[in-house]
Amino acid sequence: MGLQRLGVVLAILVAICLLPVETRASSAACQAAGETLTQLNSQLQQRQAERRALGALLNGEMPDRDTLTRLLGQPLQQPLPPLSRPPQPRALADSKCPGLQDDIAVVTGQLNNLDQQVYRQRHQLLDLPPAQRQAYAALLALRSALQTLDPQHTSAAITALNQHLNAVLATLALLARDEDRQALQTLDRLWYQPPALPTADTLPAADYLSLIRSRLEIQKQVRILRADLWQRRPLGQLVNELGGLAQTPTVVTHELQRMTRQIREVGQLIAHDLQRPGEPPHALPLVKNLLTLLLGITGFVLLVRVAHRSRQFALSLHDKVIHVSGERRWLWHASRLISGLAPLLPWLLIWLVLDALTEPLDNSTTRILYWALPLARLYVIYGMACLVGEWLLLRVAQSANRYLNNEQTRQAGDHARHLARWLLPPWLLLMLVQTSLGPSLLYYLLSYLLLAVAYLLLGRLLVLRADDYRLCLQALLPSKLDRLTSVLLHPALFWLFAPLLLPLALLGFALGFVDRMLADFDWYLRLKARWFRLRTRVSSDEPAQEPPESPEDSRYERWFDAGLPEGSDTPIIDTGLVSAMEKHIQRWHEDKTDENALVVTGEKGCGKSLSLGKLEKALHDSCQDLNILRLPVPARTCTPQAINQLIGEALQLDLNEDGPAALVNSDAERRPTLVVLDEAQNLFLASAGGLDGWRNVLSLVNARLDHVYWLLMINNQSWAYLCNVFGREYQFRNVIRVKRWGQAELRSLILSRHHQSGYRLRYDEALLSSRGPDAGNVRNAEQRYFSLLWDASRGNPMVALQLWQTSVRLQGRQVLVGLPTPPSASLLDGMGENALFVYAAIVTHENLASQEISAVTHLPDTVVRYALKAGFDAGFLHKSEDGRYRLVPLWYPPMISYLTGKNLLNE
Repeated sequence: MGLQRLGVVLAILVAICLLPVETRASSAACQAAGETLTQLNSQLQQRQAERRALGALLNGEMPDRDTLTRLLGQPLQQPLPPLSRPPQPRALADSKCPGLQDDIAVVTGQLNNLDQQVYRQRHQLLDLPPAQRQAYAALLALRSALQTLDPQHTSAAITALNQHLNAVLATLALLARDEDRQALQTLDRLWYQPPALPTADTLPAADYLSLIRSRLEIQKQVRILRADLWQRRPLGQLVNELGGLAQTPTVVTHELQRMTRQIREVGQLIAHDLQRPGEPPHALPLVKNLLTLLLGITGFVLLVRVAHRSRQFALSLHDKVIHVSGERRWLWHASRLISGLAPLLPWLLIWLVLDALTEPLDNSTTRILYWALPLARLYVIYGMACLVGEWLLLRVAQSANRYLNNEQTRQAGDHARHLARWLLPPWLLLMLVQTSLGPSLLYYLLSYLLLAVAYLLLGRLLVLRADDYRLCLQALLPSKLDRLTSVLLHPALFWLFAPLLLPLALLGFALGFVDRMLADFDWYLRLKARWFRLRTRVSSDEPAQEPPESPEDSRYERWFDAGLPEGSDTPIIDTGLVSAMEKHIQRWHEDKTDENALVVTGEKGCGKSLSLGKLEKALHDSCQDLNILRLPVPARTCTPQAINQLIGEALQLDLNEDGPAALVNSDAERRPTLVVLDEAQNLFLASAGGLDGWRNVLSLVNARLDHVYWLLMINNQSWAYLCNVFGREYQFRNVIRVKRWGQAELRSLILSRHHQSGYRLRYDEALLSSRGPDAGNVRNAEQRYFSLLWDASRGNPMVALQLWQTSVRLQGRQVLVGLPTPPSASLLDGMGENALFVYAAIVTHENLASQEISAVTHLPDTVVRYALKAGFDAGFLHKSEDGRYRLVPLWYPPMISYLTGKNLLNE
């Protein structure tokens, strides 16, 4: 029994010991939850206070500047941060006290809602335009400054200014709520009715000046706010909100009264500045202001002189660009932009400096210079107007191909300066209204007046070159508008309608400048030529109607054959090919390099073979002891035996027996020798066993020789095929690819030959402009023709000579030049695939016999003969006396383009 009682007692004691531990744990969790809830409630009260303060602010109750900064989280005038995101929801605090968890959740939800509300309220203010935020920040600073004034004599005036200032600040709430119309009406009322101040006789001078300055500053910020609203809204909408057109005179009258009052107040402020207390009236202050004005005028004169030196700097930069441009003529034309901007550069620099000085000069010590800035700007406007007017007259004359002498240029400058003076009075009024009123109805009315005056003066300016202006526009407008243009530009109406058509003339000036700048780019010339062909609607598919050939025709055409008549000098057209080949050979001859092989590749007819004669003459002077062996390769010399015999006979060796070893053994005793393999495309045949000859050539070239230099002239299509078979890097390291001739080179070639013929030249009406300043201009017709010829021939001189012969027609001793009409490859569409393989083989090898075509294409003889007959009948194939088929030179460009598009060629 005693033991049972002892067990009960021990159990009770254990329970008593364990019970406080659980209670203490539960009590600690609830205590922490209570602290969290207290913090959340404190944050809730803080957010509610911020919401109420921001709500009051949005209702027009403006706090002081520091309080506003604290509410917004940043100064009102500071730009917004780059990223301003809405606040993220607060995470719910997890507590182990069930009794307080629901309260924490409720308070957290309320805080999240308040965070969103405060964020939206803040950004209603921070999302205002920068000009408005800065104006309200300046008004807050001014309100703080008013509190520092001595109210002994100015209490009533300070109260009036504060009331007026608070009324202006209250418009912040209207703008934040997007009530722009009501805000504008309130600002207009406050702007037109500034607070009344006591007279200067009843107040000390210092207090009166402070009050005047404060009121002017308030009105300045009101003007900024009002101007910002005017600039961001359409003028028609503003007029309707101000009462419509019926209220326009009233609004203008109010604006004139406000401008007059402000000018009077500024005058009073300046007068009081000149009569400061304790200083002799009209003495020291007046001298200080006069000295400031004198220094300002001196500084402006120095600024003008320094700025005009920038013109010399721009011109020297133009000279440097010309010097470094070299042969890049497009850079020459681009440098004209620098020389064109050089006269305008000083005025732009002066304007930029005056803009930079505007804000620093707006203070009491330099206010006289601040009010003189519009006159300085007016001087710049006058100078720029004179330059623009003179430039416009000169450009109109040049566009009409009229070049003015010194007297006419001086007359144009005097005329422009005389008319520019009439532009100054309305511009001065506009600047005065802009300074005192800013964007307003009167400002817009004066702007329209200034535009009307500028329009009329522009018409009077162009009257001086009325005929040139008509020619300039005639070149831009279609002929169907000539009648309308003549009516609009009648002398009686010229001054009225000429400025209306000026944008077209300016577009023409810009297009002309771009045309001259891009004239040295091949792609532009090609595009321009094709556009002209499209405009003239010349169909290249139509067969040309050729008159019967006469003896006169043959006498003229002989000057455009591959060989000129005996006794005539071949025109020398330097394309740089001869000098490039000579450079490689001369370096080898002077032991400056071990490379003793060179390949020259280019289209058929690009002048490879003709350049060899000039190369021999050049090497005769630069490498006098060089032995030159020119070996024209006969057709299909494509076996090793035939190649060894050809080269061995020239070098007096038996290459068939010893091969390259014979060359190596005789090299030490041989004088420096240049071996020229012309027509090297005959050294291979694209068939089984047909490449052995080319391999033999590579073995001879790769032999280690010190006194033999190999020069191979090969067709570009043949070279492309060999590169695909053997690889570009494993044949020859030195390769010269003959570039296509330029337009100027083709023109020199053809006109030099034509000049030797003794015939006169005349261009067809299709090439001559029939209207505008270029009407009948032979030089432009010549430029247009050779652009078409260069595009059609693709820079191939042989094709260009053929095209010239097809586009000219003899009329006695006169040559009439028409449009070049290259053949069209569209007739190949119906030839069939097998025929295209035949033509591709001929292009690749340049010349093939019928049996060789069958071996290359693996086509039956009947198919090959059918394709050859079809090409012969179509006129793009011809058969030489040795029975080999070649392309007609005139068909090279269209045929190669067509086969390349079909992926049948290697290049």
